[in-house]
Amino acid sequence: MKIDRIALIGYLILCVVAIFANFFELYGLKLFSKSMLIPVLFFYYIGNVKKVDFLSCTYLFFNFIGDSIGIFDFKDEIQYLIIPFFICNILLIFIMLKRIEKFRPTVFNLISMLIVSLFLGYLWHTVVDIFKFSEGLQVKIAIYGIALFLISFLASYKIINKVTTSNLYLLLCAFCVLISDVFYILYNFQAKLLIFDSIHFSCQIFSYLFFVNSIINREKLSYIINDNSHN
Repeated sequence: MKIDRIALIGYLILCVVAIFANFFELYGLKLFSKSMLIPVLFFYYIGNVKKVDFLSCTYLFFNFIGDSIGIFDFKDEIQYLIIPFFICNILLIFIMLKRIEKFRPTVFNLISMLIVSLFLGYLWHTVVDIFKFSEGLQVKIAIYGIALFLISFLASYKIINKVTTSNLYLLLCAFCVLISDVFYILYNFQAKLLIFDSIHFSCQIFSYLFFVNSIINREKLSYIINDNSHN
């Protein structure tokens, strides 16, 4: 069995263990399983690409830093978590912009992007309004939310403009990042419901897998296009 297949199976097993440990508050098991997720996923990534992408590796690295901070459950941890995950969001925006294609202004595309923009704008306003009790934190969340808005907008733009496996995985990644952050806010600042924390946690760790699969499929597509252009 190839190392990438072993790494993928290992990652999926670690996901199940981490979700279980998080749900039942098994701190030691959660610490072990979550800290291993990105290192194991990295082996899956390098086993499926011919050229390692610097931005993608940096994105995974800052997610690893954010996860490491989150595991220790600091007081007012959002003040610390917002920095590495904001950097992740900026990196993800750059990754999506690297190979963005010209928009095809069909009626369907225009209406779809309008609906996406209105929904994301409403969601941004709703989440930012939660932090009206703290002006300083509200500003940080607003800026963070703009980056999150752009991620979701660009991912939607790419899949609406051109349906590919890579763009589909990218949309799933953006969707998971968005859902994870929204439910993190709901859990920590609205209601301490275990289901909110479980949704946040599960979406977060699966977003990494969707991101890597997006990069892998993007490279495969680029090689197919290059091969066809040479023939």
